[in-house]
Amino acid sequence: MKRFIKNILILIIPFIVGVLLIFKAPYSKEFAYSFRKNVDCNTSWIYYRLFQNNKPIDVAFMGTSHTGCGINDSLIERLVNIKDNQNLIVSNLAYCTIGRNIQLPLVKDLIETKQPKLIVMEVTEKESKSSHKDFGYIADIDDVIENSKLFNTAVISDLYSSFYARFSYTRKRLSNTLKSGALNNHLSTHSYFPFKFTADESFLKEHKKKQYNRYEKNKNNLLSNLESAYPKFYLNEIVEIAKANNVNLVFLYLPSFGTSLDLPLDYEFYSEYGHVLIPPKKIFNNPNLWVDGEHLNYDGSKVLGEWLANQMANDDYLLLKQ
Repeated sequence: MKRFIKNILILIIPFIVGVLLIFKAPYSKEFAYSFRKNVDCNTSWIYYRLFQNNKPIDVAFMGTSHTGCGINDSLIERLVNIKDNQNLIVSNLAYCTIGRNIQLPLVKDLIETKQPKLIVMEVTEKESKSSHKDFGYIADIDDVIENSKLFNTAVISDLYSSFYARFSYTRKRLSNTLKSGALNNHLSTHSYFPFKFTADESFLKEHKKKQYNRYEKNKNNLLSNLESAYPKFYLNEIVEIAKANNVNLVFLYLPSFGTSLDLPLDYEFYSEYGHVLIPPKKIFNNPNLWVDGEHLNYDGSKVLGEWLANQMANDDYLLLKQ
């Protein structure tokens, strides 16, 4: 038995040491942001905008593909500067797919590189209980380890993805097969890409029906409240980081088409930490403004952009002026 245990230890100890060395080895942010090609959002562009484009970011919109499709950053920038005689630079830093925890490393990188005046953080009807599938790639290892202590069903997956990305980087670096360097300098300061078509109305009606039943079941649900502790932990962390760096943080409600909820389920929680922007419900109920049940089209982004520009010109609570 002792010999068996000894043999096991001989196998396990080098493996553990190897894992620790990989986690301690240098790791590139550029590699992290481009490790998995996110087909919905150009995550390499986020790296470019934060680390390679020297223009500042005064207002950053952050969230999922709801933000990616709904926030026409160049339009909002132009309108708010005309309305309020300012020279603000607005950037859409949407990172597609649900999972609140991905916003933590993004906010850290944003504040470190750009020190924005305002972060507008997307919220939908309900906080997602899921860990973002790219979290392990982008986040610092300390945040990944902290993540493992929470109510997170993807603990093993997050730790594995973190190790795998770092192992891949180390292997490429040691074999001199690592490709790096600035992205093409023609990349824009803004990221919004218009979708100039409209969803089928019968599809939207069916989507609306399903969404209504989904969120009605989640109201005052004990399991739902327990699961929401996970994303709320990350929102708390984001709020504290923003506060420590004198960055104003507000929330923007971007639900799906025809939502049954006038306010997000966690409205009171958000309100404790910042102003919650609630766009007119007519935007969410107008089938001509949607490319599918979850994403606004180009016309929708213009209507939302005009409304947001009016809100942002009111610096009483958005604190955009020096």
